[in-house]
Amino acid sequence: MKNKWYALALGMGLALTAACGSDSSEPAEETPVFLGPNEKADNFYSESAQEYFVRGKAELKLEPEYATATEEERLQRIAELIPYKQVQIGFFLNTYLIDKSGDSENADYGGMKALTKNGSYEDMDIVKVDDLTYTFNFVQEIGGQFDLLRELSRAANAQEMEDGSYRFSLAVGVLTNDQMTQLDHEQEWYRRAPWSSFSPTSVDASQIYYQDIELVPQERSRDAWMDYERLFEDGKLEIGAFFGWDYHGEYHRVHAESTYNWLVRRGFQSPVSSWAEYATNRGPLTYTLDANGQEVEVAITLWWGEPGTETDPDTDAGGRRLENEMRSSFAEHDVIMFSGHSGPWYGFALANWKKTLEGDLDDSEVPGLDMPADRYQVVLAEGCDTYALGQAFWANPNKSDRQNLDIVTTTSFSNAATSKVVTDFLDALVGTSSGNRHEPTRYGKMLKSMDSASYWFKTMYGVHGIDDNPNGHPYGNKDALCGECRSDADCGGAGNKCVTLEGSNVCTFECTSDAGCPDGYTCRETSTSGWLSDNYCMPTSFSCDDIPVAEEPGLIITEVLADPADDSAGDANRDGVRHFSEDEFIEIHNPGTKAVELAGYTIEDNVMVRFTFPLGARIEPGQKVVVFGGGEPQGFDVPTFKSEGLYLNNGGDAVTLSDRDGRMVDYVSFGREGGRDQTLVREGEALVLGGLPTPGE
Repeated sequence: MKNKWYALALGMGLALTAACGSDSSEPAEETPVFLGPNEKADNFYSESAQEYFVRGKAELKLEPEYATATEEERLQRIAELIPYKQVQIGFFLNTYLIDKSGDSENADYGGMKALTKNGSYEDMDIVKVDDLTYTFNFVQEIGGQFDLLRELSRAANAQEMEDGSYRFSLAVGVLTNDQMTQLDHEQEWYRRAPWSSFSPTSVDASQIYYQDIELVPQERSRDAWMDYERLFEDGKLEIGAFFGWDYHGEYHRVHAESTYNWLVRRGFQSPVSSWAEYATNRGPLTYTLDANGQEVEVAITLWWGEPGTETDPDTDAGGRRLENEMRSSFAEHDVIMFSGHSGPWYGFALANWKKTLEGDLDDSEVPGLDMPADRYQVVLAEGCDTYALGQAFWANPNKSDRQNLDIVTTTSFSNAATSKVVTDFLDALVGTSSGNRHEPTRYGKMLKSMDSASYWFKTMYGVHGIDDNPNGHPYGNKDALCGECRSDADCGGAGNKCVTLEGSNVCTFECTSDAGCPDGYTCRETSTSGWLSDNYCMPTSFSCDDIPVAEEPGLIITEVLADPADDSAGDANRDGVRHFSEDEFIEIHNPGTKAVELAGYTIEDNVMVRFTFPLGARIEPGQKVVVFGGGEPQGFDVPTFKSEGLYLNNGGDAVTLSDRDGRMVDYVSFGREGGRDQTLVREGEALVLGGLPTPGE
């Protein structure tokens, strides 16, 4: 069990900016050529943003009255204070990293084009120093520019370590325990001087201490597609689009109108005859598209603050109406879009905050939103510095398994003066070719187009929740693989391609990783006229005359215990001591007919790799192995291992088993059911409550 605590919203301190098949007589189409096993494409791959782990050891000092308390009472108080300490460190880290507008009081402090992911906290390994002083190790996450480490080495004298991490000292404001806990909404300690516009030069040296920080890049996710199959499965796609109030040029009205016109030009039917009527007669604009043979009815409703109407952004009533409509959209719609002002970390600003306190949906309110637990949704959070919203949505119990939600966010300023990002998103979502045929778009292609909306700064758009998305083209025709072809039309619709392999033209389809290809195929780069082009599925043998047969079943994760019961039933490792972390376990089964050498295989959760199997580790056919969080496992008839802590999150987490080459072998996830003092057992592709733990049985 690990403590992941979602902090209250951290204020509005950042000043925003507006810069927030063909006839034989015709030339044959050129077919991409697969790159051979020993060939390389251009050794260059670029993304605008990267996630990093932030690690360190923090210190907490108890109040003097705890000098006479029992050790149990002291540890209970430390456990209470740790989340507040995490917020303290996160706030000052974000204050340093975030880009600031030129008129900010602390404009010259830091500015690394990076943001903390508010609430992505983990703490562990509490160690007693003396009767009142304890330390704990913490891990947080940040998102930032690709060369953030280089920038830190230049600006903060960060030192590169042998393990590839970078270390530097962060200035943190000194707070008493009482001050740390002052997090009532709108009354948080960081809203007040001297912290609201903090820089080390703005306060006395006695008000600062320096926290050692270690920064290491996370393994980057693969590109993927939206899960169009799930979005379209009921033949309907319902979208709510919200444009937040703007003080620059009434862009909430300007962009709503331009989006309305964009939709109408593309064939959407409006419920009224003109834009002028739409402001007082809101309703869905509708369109029917052909999703690879399936008819899908698309409906999108636009919401913005219109003066003199029920959504007047200057009034309490108008603000409440806008917020209520957005809350309803999260509960009922497949896609929720926001374009407007935002910041770390106050979410969606819908109404005029200069005239009303209504009409704002803060980060701190996102975990409590009514959202469907069993339905896939996509969220666009277009605004300045919305990166922290990713963690806010994972803190919602109905989305904590990270399987049913994608969130597109920004890691710096966005351009408030254009609606391009909104229409880029809609084009990726419902874009069509001739005949209303839907054309799926990879996230990577969409995000690059969004990044081009700002020329004088880097917004760094990104998507949270992509790891479980399709890595093969949604309309890929598996039956046509390796079939002879003369053109793409011979292979199928969108995403299918006629390519050259060993001198012959054969059918394939687009992919972004091996997971997107069927058994016997791998995802490989292609080149066209010497230029790197898209990736496509090809036989692992590199020959359509020798397609490997499907391998036997691989290893599977069959049982997970994230929350050991408080009584003796929680002593899962049977060492005589019930422990909240050491008795966590993950059980793996080999259903195949061959033994598997496990050395180098890894187990990771949503945060990091938690265990690597040692040399000699092996799982026999039909056998199970169990990895515990620690302790001294005893009395088992199957191989057991102990880690330095699995730290599974009771409120929702994921477990990935990967082989020694980093390829995913199996993956499971769970939500808040993980915190019910019961084990979770495999049922099909899901984990379900299983009562008492049965490791190895």
